[in-house]
Amino acid sequence: MQSIRRQISKYRGLQMLLSLSKPQPISLGSILEEQARKRASHPAILYEDQVISYRQFNEEANRYAHLFKQQGFKKGDVIALLMDNRPEYLIAVAGLSKLGIVISLINTGVRGRVLAHAINICQAQAIIVGNELLPAFEEVYDDINLQEPGRIWVENDHCTLEPSAVPYEEINKLLQNMPTDNPATTATINSDDLLYYIYTSGTTGLPKATASKHQNWIALGFSSGGLGLRMLPEDILYNCLPLYHNSGCNIAFACFVVHGSTFALRRKFSARNFWKDIRKYQATHFIYIGELCRYLNNQPPTADDLDNTLEYILGNGMRGDYWTAFKNRFGIKHIFEVYGASEGVARIINLKEIPGMIGRLKTFGIRTGEVIRYDPENETILKDQQGRVIKCQPGETGLLICEINGRSPFAGYVNNPEATAAKILRNVFNNGDQYFNTGDLVKVYKGEWVSFVDRLGDTFRWKGQNVSTNEVADILNSFGKIEDSNVYGVQVPGTEGRCGMAAVKLLEGESLDLEAFAWHVCQNLPVYARPYFLRFRDQIDSTNSFKQLKTKLQQEGFDPGIIKDSLYFLHPQQERYIALNADVYQEIIDHKIAF
Repeated sequence: MQSIRRQISKYRGLQMLLSLSKPQPISLGSILEEQARKRASHPAILYEDQVISYRQFNEEANRYAHLFKQQGFKKGDVIALLMDNRPEYLIAVAGLSKLGIVISLINTGVRGRVLAHAINICQAQAIIVGNELLPAFEEVYDDINLQEPGRIWVENDHCTLEPSAVPYEEINKLLQNMPTDNPATTATINSDDLLYYIYTSGTTGLPKATASKHQNWIALGFSSGGLGLRMLPEDILYNCLPLYHNSGCNIAFACFVVHGSTFALRRKFSARNFWKDIRKYQATHFIYIGELCRYLNNQPPTADDLDNTLEYILGNGMRGDYWTAFKNRFGIKHIFEVYGASEGVARIINLKEIPGMIGRLKTFGIRTGEVIRYDPENETILKDQQGRVIKCQPGETGLLICEINGRSPFAGYVNNPEATAAKILRNVFNNGDQYFNTGDLVKVYKGEWVSFVDRLGDTFRWKGQNVSTNEVADILNSFGKIEDSNVYGVQVPGTEGRCGMAAVKLLEGESLDLEAFAWHVCQNLPVYARPYFLRFRDQIDSTNSFKQLKTKLQQEGFDPGIIKDSLYFLHPQQERYIALNADVYQEIIDHKIAF
C-alpha cells in the first residue's frame, strides 16, 4: 500500500511541476496553513528535545505576520535574517512570507566586510539576528546601512540577552502578545511573488543575492520531494544543512512542508552524531551534499552501520566512485542525485539512480538544459559558421546552459544588473531565446545523460559551496604587503571539488607575518573559502591584459616535490600556516589531516 502511495506522490509532484509554468494562487504560507488545518497535531519540527506540531508551527508564524504588519511592514519590503539552524528560523521565514515580505537569508559563516556587504546589498529595512550571532553582527554594526526604518531585532535563542552597543529590540517580548490566527494577507500572495534572497558567490566579486520566488520553493518541494523522495506525511526528513543554503531552504524546508511530513532539524552537521540523530528521530529521508556523505563514509566502520531507518536520500555531489559503497554500507534504499542553481534555473534529477550521473537533459518530456562546446583555456563558447552554439555529442565535455522560461525563471541578482546580464545568453539556438549560463562543465553520455565535471573560471566548488576566487583574493589583498593574490582551486585526492589555494606575490622588499595572516584569513573567510595552500611567487601570473593565469598553477597542485616555490598549509585544527614539506604533503594525501 505504501509503495502505491509513494507512486501517487511521485506523479502528484510531476503534475504540480507542470502547472507552475503559470502563476498559481499558492505560496509557502497558504500551504503551511492548509497543512495546519489537515494535520494540526502532526509533528512538523523535531529539534533537540522539542516537538512542534503543524498547528504550533503555523500559529508561531502567524505571530510574526501580525507583529510585522503592526509595525508597518508590507509586501515587497526586505527583512534580513541572520540566525543558526533552529525552529525560530523556519517560523520567521514562514511568518514574514505571509505578508509578502522578502527575507534575505544571510550566510552565517561569513564575517567582517563580507558579512556587512551581504546585509547591505539587499537594502533591507530591518534585520532579525539570532542571539548566537549577535557578536558577529556587533563587529560590523558600524558598516551596516539598513534602509528606513532600520530596525534591529534580536531573537533570544532561549537565553537572557546581554547589554550591547547595538540598539536592538528583543523580538520575543513583542511576539508573545501577538494573535495566532491566520492573517488575511496570505491570500494575496501567489507563486509569482518573491519569497527570499539567497546568496551565491557567482563567478566574480563579493557575494550576490539572487531572488527566489514562491514558485521555485513550491517547484523544488514537489519535484525533489515528490519525483525524487516520494514523500508521505509519515516520513521524517533529517536536515543538518544550513537553512540559508539552497539545499536547506529551497529543498529540505520545501519538501517537508508541501508533503505534510516531519522535519528533524540539527543546528550543524556532526559526523559523530549523524547516525545517532537518525536513530533518535527515526528519520527516513535526508538531503545531502557529496562532501557530507564522504565524511560519513570515511568514519571507521561500526557493527551498527546498517542499524538505521534512513531509506531515501537526495542531493548533489555524490561521486560515482563511492556511491555504491555508501549505499550498501548504510543500507540506503534509494539515492537521487540532483543538479540545480541557487538562481532557480537548471533542475536536473537522476531518477534512474545511475552512480555518477546528475540526470538526463530531458525528464518526463520536460527539457531542462543543453550542453554546448566550450574552450576552457580561452574561456569562450564555440560557435558554427552561422554564429550559433554547437551542441556536444556523447563523450564530449561542455558548458551546461538551461533555458529561461515560465517553468524555470531567472529573477536575476539583487541590485546588480551587470551580473544578471552576464549570466544570460541570448539568441542561442533561435532568435529571441534566452539561456542561463550555469558556469559548469558537464560530460554528455548516450541517452543525454550527464555527469558533473567542474566549475569554470573564477569559481570553484569546495565543501558543497561555490567559492569566488576574486572575493577571496580581495580579502587576502586587504591584509597589505601583497602585490597580487591569484586564487584557484586544486584537487585533493579522495575529496569532492577543489580546495582553495593562493599564489601570492609580495610587494618588493616585503615579508609576510604568517601568524597574523592566518588570523586575518580565519577571521574574514568562512571555512570553505579559505586558501588552505599558500604558494609564494616571484612574479605575477597574468597575461599582458592583466588577466590572471590559473590553469598551469592548478595543474601543478600543491606537491612540494614538483613546486620549487615556498609552500605553506593552513592546518585546520591549529588555524596557522605551517611549512608544506614532503611529510605534511603525505599526511594530506593519506587523509591523516582532516579538512
